[in-house]
Amino acid sequence: MFYEINRPAFARLKPPLPKICRFIPYLELKKEVEQIGNRIRYMRQEFISEIAESCEPDYT
Repeated sequence: MFYEINRPAFARLKPPLPKICRFIPYLELKKEVEQIGNRIRYMRQEFISEIAESCEPDYT
């Protein structure tokens, strides 16, 4: 998935797709939802930002 998002065609878009796309690992999301339980309905959507990972390539 990271490879596809970082293809040159998508990198040329304004804004570049890798800069705006985030990956939400299913297992991490599932773990968080299980911990929160029924209180999930009171959570703000921003908690997903803490789980989401950048799709930009890591050249380090």
